[in-house]
Amino acid sequence: MFSENFVWVALAVAAYGNYFYLRDTLKGETKPNRVTFFLWGAAPLISFFAQKEGGGGIQILYTLIIALMPLIILAASFYDKKAYWKLTKFDVGCGILSLIALGILISTDQTLLALVFSVIADLFAGMPTIIKSYKYPDTETVSAYALEIVSSIIVVLTIHDWSFVNYSFAVYILFMNILFTSLLVFSPKRKEPIFH
Repeated sequence: MFSENFVWVALAVAAYGNYFYLRDTLKGETKPNRVTFFLWGAAPLISFFAQKEGGGGIQILYTLIIALMPLIILAASFYDKKAYWKLTKFDVGCGILSLIALGILISTDQTLLALVFSVIADLFAGMPTIIKSYKYPDTETVSAYALEIVSSIIVVLTIHDWSFVNYSFAVYILFMNILFTSLLVFSPKRKEPIFH
C-alpha cells in the first residue's frame, strides 16, 4: 500500500490525462457527449459531498477532480463547433435515467445508498460515450482514459481503510476507464492511429 500522500500524484496524473482530452476538444478533434460530461460532473460532485459527510479520507479528493474535469471539458465543448457530438434519443434516455438516480441520491440521507446511486447515475451517464467509443473511437482521446487508469490504481493503492465510502468511486472509475481504454484501443472501427 502507498502512503495517502500519493493521492496528490493520482490527482496530478488525472489532471494531466484530462489535459489531453481538453486540448483535443478545443481543437475540435475530440467530441465529448454533452449529456455524459454534464452528468459525469454532477454525479461525482454529489458523491464527493456524500463521501465527505460519511467521513471519507483524502481519497475523496479524487472524486472531486473526477467531477471537476468533465465540467471543464463540457464548457470547452462549446468553444469549437466541431467539438459537438449530436445527441440521440438514447443519449437523452440515459440522461433521464441518470437524473432519476441522482434524484434518489439527493433525497436519501444514507451515505452508502447515496454512493450506490451515484455510481448508478454515473454509469447511465456514461452509456452514450461507451457506445460512441466503440462505434466512433476517433472522436475520443484514449490517453485521457489510459492515464485515468493509472491515477485510479494509485488512489486504490492508498486506501488503508477499506470502507465503501473510501473505495467505491475510485474502484468504479478504474473499471470504467479500463472499459473505455479497451474499447478505444481495440475497436475495429478505428481509422486514425491511437496516439497522434
